[in-house]
Amino acid sequence: MDLEEAANLGELLGGLAILVTLLFGIRQIVELNKAKEREASREIANLLASPLYQSGMSILINRLSDDFTLEDLDKLDRKEKDATNFLAISTNSIGMMTFERQLSFKSVTRFMQPINGMIGARFRTLVQVLQANAKNQGLVLENNEALGWAIWLFDRMDEQPPTEGPAYVLYRDWKP
Repeated sequence: MDLEEAANLGELLGGLAILVTLLFGIRQIVELNKAKEREASREIANLLASPLYQSGMSILINRLSDDFTLEDLDKLDRKEKDATNFLAISTNSIGMMTFERQLSFKSVTRFMQPINGMIGARFRTLVQVLQANAKNQGLVLENNEALGWAIWLFDRMDEQPPTEGPAYVLYRDWKP
């Protein structure tokens, strides 16, 4: 093998090494993105399962009517008010993080669409009442809705096709 052939072989092997490195890097990025999505989904699941979030949903379902007012909200005790605030703020955060693509819309939809179906109308009323209360107290700047991302998220859920049935029916043939 002469010097020119060795140089060509070296260039070929160098190019191959760069290509393998590039493919490995792409694979690592894909795996990192999957891991981040799994982690975010676990965080959403933990949030929705938290006692305070569950309490906020329970209050919305069991203690407040479809057209409740600020006066109705004022009748709640401090723990109940804290739970409804936590529900609104946490859902707003999920909406904002979904918009910023920090959370997968597909995962968020799986979690939030059933919640929207159960409490969507009352949740929207809750946000309106909380916004009105903040505005009355001078805490909201003009044209700034602090909980607007929660409404944005529920609007996006409304645009999605409804689930075709319960998971235990849809995925009954799934095997681990």
